[in-house]
Amino acid sequence: MKRVIGMAALVGAGFLAQAALFASGSISAGRGISARDAYTQGKAVTFKKLVCASCPLQKGDLNRDRALSLKNSLEARDEAEKPGTPDDDNIQVLCPGSRGADCDGGTDEQELVHYYLTRRYKL
Repeated sequence: MKRVIGMAALVGAGFLAQAALFASGSISAGRGISARDAYTQGKAVTFKKLVCASCPLQKGDLNRDRALSLKNSLEARDEAEKPGTPDDDNIQVLCPGSRGADCDGGTDEQELVHYYLTRRYKL
């Protein structure tokens, strides 16, 4: 009997921990994609569309402070009130942004970039 109660408590704690993770308000890697793939794809999109010679940001511009600014803009992308960072406009080059190129409607590049930046810069 004690063993059953212990297992039930363990399972319940697992559900609570998982609920807390999803309630944190952060953008996730997305369904059907592994964390490693999300990080790799986020890095590729970051340096293809956001940080490059013809992109809104140059390679020297991306540091921890700028990554934090991008993260704040990405997290507030669907909010009525934006954080007012210089990157609110820059993230629009990422799908589903208003200036996103080659958006196929399936890949949310903004989520992938958010995932990459938060892990790369430990934000």
